[in-house]
Amino acid sequence: MSENRATNICGVLVHALPDRLAHVRAQLAEIAGVEVHEVADGARLVVTLEDQPENPAIDQLSAIHRVEGVVAAALVYHHFEPAAQAAVAE
Repeated sequence: MSENRATNICGVLVHALPDRLAHVRAQLAEIAGVEVHEVADGARLVVTLEDQPENPAIDQLSAIHRVEGVVAAALVYHHFEPAAQAAVAE
């Protein structure tokens, strides 16, 4: 991340239709800043979102909701560090 940018990371639980799970996972992989970490029983995906210069986390979450086969996407964790703290951490 750039020294002048804040760090914004979100944890999201995505529920998908079981018969659309492969499609949903592939579509999520195409969204900049989105990473699928785990797929649990019942077509649930553990996903993180991280702000990108061209694609902030809020836009990523909106894009997830629009993926065909996504039933719900719930924000379950949010971490934010202002730019000054993010620069010190690097």
